[in-house]
Amino acid sequence: MARFLRKNDLKAGLPPGALVFTGKQKVEKPILRYVAYNSEEMEDLSIGELEEIEDVEDIGMISWLNVDGVHDSELIREMGEYFSLSPMVLEDIQDTGQRPSITEFQDYVFVTLKIFCMDDEGGRLKTDQVCFILGPDYLISFQEQPGSVFEPVRNRLLRKKGRIRSKGADYLLYALIDCILENYHQVIEKVGERIEEMEEEVVDNPVSELLEEINYYRREVAYMRKSVRPVREIVGKLNKTETDFITEGSLPFYRELSGMSDQIFDSLEIYKEMLSDLYNTYNMAISTRLNETMKFLTVFATIFIPLTFLAGIYGMNFEFIPELKFKYGYFVLLGVMLAIFLGMLGYFRKKKWI
Repeated sequence: MARFLRKNDLKAGLPPGALVFTGKQKVEKPILRYVAYNSEEMEDLSIGELEEIEDVEDIGMISWLNVDGVHDSELIREMGEYFSLSPMVLEDIQDTGQRPSITEFQDYVFVTLKIFCMDDEGGRLKTDQVCFILGPDYLISFQEQPGSVFEPVRNRLLRKKGRIRSKGADYLLYALIDCILENYHQVIEKVGERIEEMEEEVVDNPVSELLEEINYYRREVAYMRKSVRPVREIVGKLNKTETDFITEGSLPFYRELSGMSDQIFDSLEIYKEMLSDLYNTYNMAISTRLNETMKFLTVFATIFIPLTFLAGIYGMNFEFIPELKFKYGYFVLLGVMLAIFLGMLGYFRKKKWI
């Protein structure tokens, strides 16, 4: 399957809003985790049915419902009915190959982002889609599979660390997006370390395996840019949105995300240029090495041309050849050939050709 543009053959001919899962199933069964909290108390539950969720407005808590696994169309449909979600939103949740985006509705804000993860089979970088639905006092998140990206937020909620327990759902969304950007930063930092190491290797030892690795990272950086570029647009819209679901008190934190997303994208741009330079440097190093080899071979071929000429003349089967009967003719010829060899060698060294 193409990494940059997924086929949606399963959705061909279906009406808008049709629930069809287009990705790869990564969990056997969806996992629902419900967290409700305020500044004083907190609940953290694994639930099996949506009906187990209490009415948040009655208990005065902020709620966070996380769903790991979006392949179950029936569950997604039930959630759409339970939370009064648009069919287009439900379709986007199951379309795991779509571009990150943000859409504002009257009752909620819908945000789609990507999370980086490594493929265990081949070590290739892949992305998981994560969707957020932000309401007045609740947040719903959908992930393709369980992960550790959001664990720092769960730990802060559990330990009452920081201001998160006293803030609303909009601050929770900020904290989760912040974790995603940190995930970007960590992955890009690892990639960047290897790219910087290759800068020395490409000069010292430009082997064919290094070219394969350069091309590998060129593809990976291009893949990351595809996922990170829309994040700047999303964060910018969150900063400028006029929805009531993001309060004035949370806007400074969202502005901080703008700086982080710009820094991450700038890093990718830098590494893209570095990889392009590495590719050109590798080709130059190989070309230089080939030129040195050709120069070496050309010099020695040139030296042996007159020697081969003399040997060819005296190897002809004519009866009357000068010095053919001379007692020391063989040694004289060897001396002449040696003098020619040394003379040409000295001349080439004086010209700095060898």
